[in-house]
Amino acid sequence: MSTSKSQRLVNLVICLRSTNAYLSADEIRRMVQGYDDCENEAAYLRMFERDKRELRDAGVPLEQGASLAHGSPAGYRIPARDYELPEITLTAEQTGVLAVAAEVWREGERSARADGALAKLTAAGIDPVRDVGTTVSVEDPAELATAAVVAEAAAEGAVVMFSHTPAGATESSDRRVEPWWTGSRHGHWYLVGHDQDRGEPRTFRLIRMSDVRLGRGRRTAPVPPTERVLELLDDAVSRLNPVVQATVWAAKARAAELRAMARSETSAHRFDRSGTDLELSAPLGELSSLVAAQGADAVALRPAELRVRVVSILTAAKEAIR
Repeated sequence: MSTSKSQRLVNLVICLRSTNAYLSADEIRRMVQGYDDCENEAAYLRMFERDKRELRDAGVPLEQGASLAHGSPAGYRIPARDYELPEITLTAEQTGVLAVAAEVWREGERSARADGALAKLTAAGIDPVRDVGTTVSVEDPAELATAAVVAEAAAEGAVVMFSHTPAGATESSDRRVEPWWTGSRHGHWYLVGHDQDRGEPRTFRLIRMSDVRLGRGRRTAPVPPTERVLELLDDAVSRLNPVVQATVWAAKARAAELRAMARSETSAHRFDRSGTDLELSAPLGELSSLVAAQGADAVALRPAELRVRVVSILTAAKEAIR
């Protein structure tokens, strides 16, 4: 099987970086996989010249020099001093930015890169969650901007100020909070911290925060261990958005996302249509939105609070288009 150009270039870099001696063209041809595809020496030399030019154009410091062996031809190497990056030292603020960025990219094919970046931070003795208290995933750019401000405040031990509108309320109130953590649970972003006005820990949904900015004050309350902070978050989430065991009817060949979430399925003919009863376990808020989004193709059967939420969403949507 022939070697691709990119594979050959990587092999060449590895070969020239792994030695301090200068390797001749003949040695490189024998050692680097990909050059054995050449029909003859002339074809190899043309390919090798193109590869050297591409590496240099890409900024790889390909160095040419004489071998220590008397009478040996000139050779090539990649010196470590010019190729390796210097040691990187990150401040808490910079670590926070990287942690946010890595979590934002935790989707699809980018997830492996994000995991690799966080693994390298950890290997260097930097734990983004422990040292900065930041884990997020991206849904809404506005929430990402809020998360960035909160992460900065958490890293600097500063106060964050914002207007907060509780669920079901129309009036907002000004809040001053010392952030301990910002991150996501079940697709929603939260802030956990010390509320200076209430004098106790509080949890806030980022989507309900507006006019978010850094305050002038500094942190006054000690930061609890990460485990305790996450316990506070989970307690708040379980009250606001509990996980429910639900049964949802889905029309035949419809509601693919709900079907993918289901633990089990049972054929059921309902509402004069063929379909399936799906058994699911999911956060109430997300599940009600998913069911409502299917319109007549999905119906919440139980529990009662799921049915109420779905009806509420559909009623609001109906009113909005009048």
